[in-house]
Amino acid sequence: MTGRSVRLWNREWRFALGNYAGAEKPGFPDDGWRELSVPHDWSIEQAFDPYMPGGGFQASLPRWTVGWYRKHFEVPTEDRGKRIYLQFDGVHHNSEVWVNGCFVGKHPYGYVSFCYELTPYLQDGENVLAVKVDNTPMPADRWYSGSGIYRKVQWVAVNPLHVAEWGTFITTPRITKVAAEVHARITLRNQGERAAECRVVTELIDPAGELRDTLESVVLVQQGETVELEQEGKVDHPRLWSIESPSLYKARTRIEWEGSVRDEAETSFGIRDICFDHEKGFFLNGVPTKLKGVCLHHDLGCLGAAYRDEAMERRLITLKEMGVNAIRFAHNPMAPELLDWCDRMGFLVINEAFDKWKSLYYEHLFEEWWERDLESLLLRDRNHPSVILWSVGNEVEKQGQPSMLAILRQLVAFCRKLDPTRPVTCALEPHNTPIHLRDGSIEGKVEHTRGLAAEMDILGLNYQEQWYEAYREAMPSTLLLGTETFPYYRGQGNRVKGYLPLNPWFDVEKHDYVIGQFVWAGIDYLGESVYPSKGWSSGLIDTCGFRKSLSYLQESLWAERKMVRIAVLAENGKPRHTPSWTMHWQAPEMVEHWNHPDYTGRLIRLITFTNCETVELVVNGESYGTRRLADYPDRMIVWHLPYGPGTVKAIGRTGDRIECEHELETAGESVRVRLSADRLTLPANGAAIAHVTAELVDAAGIRVPLEEKEVTFTLSGGEIIGVDNGDLTSDEPYRGCKRAVRGGRCLVVVQAGTIPGSMRLQASLAGLPPAELQFTLSSDEEPG
Repeated sequence: MTGRSVRLWNREWRFALGNYAGAEKPGFPDDGWRELSVPHDWSIEQAFDPYMPGGGFQASLPRWTVGWYRKHFEVPTEDRGKRIYLQFDGVHHNSEVWVNGCFVGKHPYGYVSFCYELTPYLQDGENVLAVKVDNTPMPADRWYSGSGIYRKVQWVAVNPLHVAEWGTFITTPRITKVAAEVHARITLRNQGERAAECRVVTELIDPAGELRDTLESVVLVQQGETVELEQEGKVDHPRLWSIESPSLYKARTRIEWEGSVRDEAETSFGIRDICFDHEKGFFLNGVPTKLKGVCLHHDLGCLGAAYRDEAMERRLITLKEMGVNAIRFAHNPMAPELLDWCDRMGFLVINEAFDKWKSLYYEHLFEEWWERDLESLLLRDRNHPSVILWSVGNEVEKQGQPSMLAILRQLVAFCRKLDPTRPVTCALEPHNTPIHLRDGSIEGKVEHTRGLAAEMDILGLNYQEQWYEAYREAMPSTLLLGTETFPYYRGQGNRVKGYLPLNPWFDVEKHDYVIGQFVWAGIDYLGESVYPSKGWSSGLIDTCGFRKSLSYLQESLWAERKMVRIAVLAENGKPRHTPSWTMHWQAPEMVEHWNHPDYTGRLIRLITFTNCETVELVVNGESYGTRRLADYPDRMIVWHLPYGPGTVKAIGRTGDRIECEHELETAGESVRVRLSADRLTLPANGAAIAHVTAELVDAAGIRVPLEEKEVTFTLSGGEIIGVDNGDLTSDEPYRGCKRAVRGGRCLVVVQAGTIPGSMRLQASLAGLPPAELQFTLSSDEEPG
């Protein structure tokens, strides 16, 4: 028999919304069910309902129901006689699986990957797999979770003697410029009918595809036994994985027995050294490194929770442009593809297991499931070089009380057992403290936090930068990390509330023992809102993936390349429909256009964000003066000038050298719709997607920012799977063919069809000529 085969199992599912008695049975009539591919999120397809249970915390999108997925299949000829496994990367939530009417297993927690063996239930000819997804339990998550099989599914066929699922663990305990030691810990499983004395060979392959070392072992695996073996090797003159150069190696393990290869498994890893020095901070490969981070939830805006690789890549490219080098997963395991992107692009990751422990949905599941769910996360993700910290929780209940400390101690010890190479943290929230702290006293706050810090390796703090110095004085060997910080405001004094318009990044810059900042949030997300808002609107990027003005402040603090950016402040107040309880996350409303007719002849206020020494402002060709960044402690250069249409340009300089420029120009009336896509060639696989921006522009090609007209889209050769404009207060559905522009633009997401050739998107708007964009659909041979 040949070795393992791994196939995507995303296509040709049948789906029905509702609870159907007997739907687990193979003979159940499903001919009329909807045919679709996964990943799939049924909630994002629904109309908004402000009266649904959970309301804005689930983006006012219905999810409290049951959905069934069924798939008819035959075992491929080449896989007969093998052990068949089915791996789900995420089903939200409370899933149950049957094969041919036989119950296979259940998994309540919707964010972790899990695997079932199907072999005992399979038969010759047609088989039927049924998956029930029950999203009815209350309460739910604090943010939009989505519903259904929302991540990929894989079919894994292996010989009875094989490497176990997530069974390879690669570490590099000693690294020098001359060589890196490589340790491989490999778990073998023998489901055959007799013992096997086999040869296990692991080849270390460098980023160029060259063989660097071969590790060999001979091991006896008894029938029905699972054994673990260790191998040691080295890589001469290693290429280190880093933020700037994320080099990846492969460990290719094969099992040889009785003259044939029984299994071959490949594991990606990186050679890198992480050091958390309690005096000097965090070091990556010996280089002091600050974590310039953002927190991310798992949804993809108008696509909902259904994972799409192209959508995630697009978002990460934008974050990289801003100078982001770290991501905190909030607050659950993410799709494995996101970690693959972080490995390839050079992002550092805090990999978080849970939000609350014993409240919300997980309350009645924690005791039974925490170990299995945490083990799934650790085993799946421990080879990723991007992961530098495990987090076992976020803002958990009864913070500092004996029962909470006992759980924290238990979870941290479990992480250290399965992966002793990385430290562990837990994100602490600022308000869950003894009541006597409300008088402004700091002593009790420090003592309270000291007990929590003793149970973890790195002290994770949400919104507590005003107490960093007091914590460090009381705990001089403790490293601090801003696991959540405001994007604009900084805590002040000893009070729980009291904020300054100052970025908490300055606390990171000031202190070696503060190793980084994670802004809440990097990207607007669905849920955790109050109707009519459908989500959290204080991210640096909106749900379309369009950058907001405030993101350029963060770029000016983080990026190495020189930049300057103009942001005009809208003095009318906060963004509309902003819930009052999010006020500390909201910066003043800023826009990037020079169309302000209400201010004609009046003073208008704008900010220039820059990392240059000076900025000169030029208005309609005349200099309005030059200002030094050093004169603005918050690094936001403020200008007041009388508004008039025309142009305003900022020029960033170092000394007398011009480094960069940014210009805004008044737009005229819209004359056409301009379409632009992030890719114009797609495989004809029925799954690949492209993001298309539709903009209203004037005769000079300048985006017209004040019109909010509706654009209608039609597509041939594919499917429109999402429309958005970033306005979280809009009741327009995310599934449809129409969207009003906001700030002069909107987004449409298109999915390729299955016939090679072309795909055409047309955008029409009353009074303007239609716009068209053509895509090439190439032949696709990848099974799915």
